[in-house]
Amino acid sequence: MIFFPPPRNLKPELLDLDNAPFDEVKDSLEDVLLVNRYLGGYKVLLYYFRKYIRRYALDKEFSVLDLATGSADQPIAIVDAARKLDAKIKVLALDINSKMLDYANEKIRGYPEIHLLQGDIHSIPFAENSFDLVMNNLSLHHFTRNQAVNILRTANLIGRCGFIINDLHRSRIAFAFIKVLTRLVTNNRLTRHDAPVSVMNAFTPSEMAGMAQEAGVKNFTVNRHFPYRIGLVGIKADS
Repeated sequence: MIFFPPPRNLKPELLDLDNAPFDEVKDSLEDVLLVNRYLGGYKVLLYYFRKYIRRYALDKEFSVLDLATGSADQPIAIVDAARKLDAKIKVLALDINSKMLDYANEKIRGYPEIHLLQGDIHSIPFAENSFDLVMNNLSLHHFTRNQAVNILRTANLIGRCGFIINDLHRSRIAFAFIKVLTRLVTNNRLTRHDAPVSVMNAFTPSEMAGMAQEAGVKNFTVNRHFPYRIGLVGIKADS
């Protein structure tokens, strides 16, 4: 039974409720940065991002929209990668949570390529093909299935070349691992609560594929990555 994914529990994460003091939120976000650094949170995104940027004319500016950016650590990661390739890049990082954006504003100092925007992921004020690439990192599991389908539909519409969804893979093993890990490495109550909840709220690869089809994405791939990560990539045929 352990090899079959449990049902999604849709339990809210404390960071989403926006009731915690800013200092506690910052401390939890620092925990998230460590998890992303050492447990593949950046690796999946960068694997696909480098494929996009290398296919694009490097003498032109590559535009990226990051949906639900959180601390903007993922935009920072791709800007660092673009700099190493001497590629011009501009990233618009959108999030609805003002505390997240306050924290992100501290982190993007020294990154003029990144601009922050407060906005609702469910009501994006951009037209079709407004950006070369749209990405959503480790946040799709925060939404219901219907909301996630609409996010994929929006990403597919706005991204001229396509989109990247980088998220967790729901699993009992991953749940047990992250629950033990967070109790060993942090005392932050937000992290201890939210990390296991995130795993149990995540989608499986087959669910991701079904949602992409429902969203009308014609050309996409869904791949599993170690440890318990999923990369859903939409590619426009004419990109």
